[in-house]
Amino acid sequence: MLSRTADHLFWMSRYTERAEKLGAGQLSLKHGGARSACGV
Repeated sequence: MLSRTADHLFWMSRYTERAEKLGAGQLSLKHGGARSACGV
């Protein structure tokens, strides 16, 4: 049972990390696109 809990925590942290990276990438693309549209 303990190993199953550890496995769930491991995968939950992996998915959270992936979501954070995906969100950060989209945020930087939005800001980068806004800057290039303004000509800055």
